[in-house]
Amino acid sequence: MHRSFIFAILFLAGIATIFATTNVLTATAKGKKSYDIESFMHAVKDDGLHTKVIKGEATRKENKLFTAYVKAMPNNKPPKGTAESWAALTSALLQATTNHQNGTEGSGEALAAAMDCKACHSNHKVYPPKK
Repeated sequence: MHRSFIFAILFLAGIATIFATTNVLTATAKGKKSYDIESFMHAVKDDGLHTKVIKGEATRKENKLFTAYVKAMPNNKPPKGTAESWAALTSALLQATTNHQNGTEGSGEALAAAMDCKACHSNHKVYPPKK
């Protein structure tokens, strides 16, 4: 019994490794990082990327990543809501990010306001989220 349990765990770990490797190779083969909405939300929520940028604590790499996400946002299609609302919100975010990267006075506060989660989520997020 004990030996079969260990075999099952090792088998599942092997399958998970193969799956993860396949996904990484597929993404690498395409040569592009995904700058979709979901990836941006994970970077913001899980990694606190926007907070680091706003506070000026982000590394050069994190600043470039945040800027790339923000520049890609207008090109993404929101799950719901109007294109006009999406364009207005993402344009404001892009402008605030640009101003903050250029060191414009008061840009940290403007970027924090543009990163207001509820403003986008109220109009464009599907509740409950898909799993």
